[in-house]
Amino acid sequence: MKNEIRKGVNEAKESDNGVTWLFTEIFIISVVLGIYYTSWWVFGGAIVVTMIALMIKPLRILILVLLSLACGYVGWIIGHWFDSTAASVVLSVLFALAAGGAHIWANQWLDDNS
Repeated sequence: MKNEIRKGVNEAKESDNGVTWLFTEIFIISVVLGIYYTSWWVFGGAIVVTMIALMIKPLRILILVLLSLACGYVGWIIGHWFDSTAASVVLSVLFALAAGGAHIWANQWLDDNS
């Protein structure tokens, strides 16, 4: 019984961490878009549209996959700072897998709370 409670608490914490990561990504992307287009409307619209899209399961999965791939691309860019193809490959795979794991937990949280 204690192990089941502990597992439930740990899963809840991981889901919270995953959704925090997801919302942080969405906020950063919205800020970048708002600055790029110098528009508060674009910033707010990006947040609102993304939040609505996250409530639709097929769109949510697509968004989570794209964000995981984007994290992999960030790893690739960081690897290029070291002028190493191996570093680019390793970092892109690690970043994509780590983000994918966080997004799986975020998806669980969104399923539980929507």
